[in-house]
Amino acid sequence: MFQSYTSITQIIFVDDEPSFRSVILKYLQRKGYQVTEVGSAIDFYREFDQQEYALAIIDVGLPDQSGLVLTKYVRENSSTRILLLSGDTSPETKIEGYEAGADQFLTKPVNFRLLDAAVANLIARAARQTDGSSEVLTSKAEEKSCSHSWRLLTEGWALVTPSGEKLHLTGKEYAFIHKLLETPNAPVSRTILLKELGYPHDEHGNRSLESLIYRLRKKISPNLETPIKTVNGSGYIFTAKIEIEN
Repeated sequence: MFQSYTSITQIIFVDDEPSFRSVILKYLQRKGYQVTEVGSAIDFYREFDQQEYALAIIDVGLPDQSGLVLTKYVRENSSTRILLLSGDTSPETKIEGYEAGADQFLTKPVNFRLLDAAVANLIARAARQTDGSSEVLTSKAEEKSCSHSWRLLTEGWALVTPSGEKLHLTGKEYAFIHKLLETPNAPVSRTILLKELGYPHDEHGNRSLESLIYRLRKKISPNLETPIKTVNGSGYIFTAKIEIEN
């Protein structure tokens, strides 16, 4: 994903509190920004993969997945700037936010003057970055080579497609695929995957797993046609030939 000229005022905003989301949305729109607002992590992934955004405003405490995970995803897969919001004022949360890749961190309730200054600054930085965006596409094209099977790289956590495109994975994405490959001819159950990935065995954990699988499939293919298949009542399986390389 890269920034185009038409995306420099585009913002995606995710927060699970409808009233707070509505207030922030109206404020940003009055300032002239084009805002896409969503209320969950899974909706964020769906919208984020549809177009380029200059800025992502992410609430840390989402119901289905931590905003810190979204932050890592945005940082690893785009040049979009990131503004984190949280009601937790502890230094530890701020540190975790910056370590995840946030450009700036604001506490809730939000001071609108601070919000205005932060958004303007990050949008300006995104605009200055657009000139170098074509280099991202060039480097991706250069990585392609002739290959006939998938490859999972243990060093650097990457998945290489049969066409030679290298897809960088998060730690949980890598762990998910690696677990599927331990039993190549049989599906891996949700229970095993939840335990492997450190998710709780409840509705929250299942939604987190679904979000991870959705964004991984989207990373592999825009139309979600991937070797990661769902086996109803059994779990998930990687159906294509794949090699693990150190």
